[in-house]
Amino acid sequence: MRITGGELRGRKIKTPPASSTRPLLSRVRKSLFDVIREEIKGTRFLDLYAGSGAVGIEALSRGAREAIFVEKNPRCVTVIKKNLSGLGLFSRFRIYPKNVLVVLEELLEKETFDIIFIAPPYCQGMQNQTLDIIEKMEIQGHTVIVQHSPKERVNFDRKNLILRKQKKYGDTILTFLEV
Repeated sequence: MRITGGELRGRKIKTPPASSTRPLLSRVRKSLFDVIREEIKGTRFLDLYAGSGAVGIEALSRGAREAIFVEKNPRCVTVIKKNLSGLGLFSRFRIYPKNVLVVLEELLEKETFDIIFIAPPYCQGMQNQTLDIIEKMEIQGHTVIVQHSPKERVNFDRKNLILRKQKKYGDTILTFLEV
């Protein structure tokens, strides 16, 4: 897998064993960052259910000031660390090797993020559970991007979330929200 844009464009990144993640395809990652290209520079980017870290790394490559990765799978955390150190991104990230649903509320209480990317395993209801936490925290001024399957019912009809755009790429939908 390669980084699709920014200062690290073309650099390779490792991915965890195929059964443990569902990496976002390069063309979908590129499209994602085409949508948010004007707002990425200087941001704090929260990559939830980070997998290989490809989306957060792409954010750093395209100008994000800092990326915070949350991933509970130890093999994935090892891959994220290897990718970040191999790219020389030592001081621009933090990794929380924890369950998103356990640590997210605490993170949102203590820190501010400009962009929150949510990409949990499909068809397990985790998108809704994660959005429930974000809604409960009543945060403001964020872009929230949810990756999900067209087969899933994700509730975007929430009191403090505004649907900005939805894009479908095969079996992946990216939903862009404002909080």
